[in-house]
Amino acid sequence: MATTPTIMLEFSALLRYLHGMPTGSAPLRPRRRDFQSISRRILDAARQIMAERGPEALVVSEVAQRAGINRSTAYQHFRTRDELVGAVMTEIAEEISRMLVEPRPLGERIHHMAHFFVQHPEIARLTLHQLLSQNPLPRSGWETYVGEVRRLTSGSRAQPRIDAEMLANVLMAIGILWPLLARTQVESERELHGATDRLIREVERLLIHGALRPEAWPDLVSDTDAEGDPT
Repeated sequence: MATTPTIMLEFSALLRYLHGMPTGSAPLRPRRRDFQSISRRILDAARQIMAERGPEALVVSEVAQRAGINRSTAYQHFRTRDELVGAVMTEIAEEISRMLVEPRPLGERIHHMAHFFVQHPEIARLTLHQLLSQNPLPRSGWETYVGEVRRLTSGSRAQPRIDAEMLANVLMAIGILWPLLARTQVESERELHGATDRLIREVERLLIHGALRPEAWPDLVSDTDAEGDPT
């Protein structure tokens, strides 16, 4: 007759079999949900480091430490440092693409994106790193962005003969540089928020008196006429 420990072992093996798990002594694979959770922690840690010091400072051992895992686990998710940087770049491009196609009024969209870029300086640092390394930005994200600017500057609500691609470059330059410049000019999050609102007002003013027809965008005109703190 089987002893109690033997019965328990056989019962445990049966449960693993019924759940599609291996019955041998090999370690069980982590659940997909756990795998995704660890990947999320790695990406968040990588973005924190990039926000602080840029992608050139990214070291997998530090990423693993911040994510609360060991280095070998990090390498199971991202085989190389470059693969991790690429994953962050892809994630950022997808986030921006989603914001571009959200059905928001123009003024609200400008406000939302400006504050998003300021709160995520890793976007600016990573973009600059890519450009200085002569690496192209993700093509799909760039095409979505230029397409939205082209849509904005076409039709009766815009001035004629606007070069949408060059305007997209101008706005991109503002979006990349401001999150880094702002932190050299202010000392608190409150000041950063206020300074970004002032920047938004001037971007709207440039659009209203440059690319767009003011009479077609009364809400933007109202925003630019609002009194702001010039200091």
